[in-house]
Amino acid sequence: MASSDQAPGAMPPGDGSVPPGKSMSIGQHVIDKGAQLMQSLKPIKQMSQHVCTFAMYSHDITRQIETHHYVSRVNQDFLQCAVYDSDDSKARLIGIEYIISDRIFETLPAEEQKLWHSHEYEIIAGLWLNPRVPEMVQKQQLKNIAPTYGKFWCTWQVDRGKL
Repeated sequence: MASSDQAPGAMPPGDGSVPPGKSMSIGQHVIDKGAQLMQSLKPIKQMSQHVCTFAMYSHDITRQIETHHYVSRVNQDFLQCAVYDSDDSKARLIGIEYIISDRIFETLPAEEQKLWHSHEYEIIAGLWLNPRVPEMVQKQQLKNIAPTYGKFWCTWQVDRGKL
């Protein structure tokens, strides 16, 4: 996967608020529903949490975006997240984030550590929320997440309407 802080090249026509392409046909809807009935989608069903927070671009902290992380726990020290721009049924997948414990973070080389961000500020500032989960239930989860580190790849600059 390639990544860059440089501005993207020419984009398809439109304002970027929706992906380029034609609307789905009735036939494609039928195929998708049939596949959904027959396939297990096991990795997706492992997602056990929805977290809403905000992200800033490391190269331009004036740009902030709302993010919705759908989290699956690989083990006690490692989580993986599919990141969307909303929790709506038409939400766009805008990135991925890996989350590791402070124990694993400390084993990384210094150059690699620079690519990770602490979650402590998000927790202390109240920016990390588990929508529709009572605060009493969230409290322990927030305590567990505060000392973790994340590495986020943004694949769609939704604040600029760019893929």
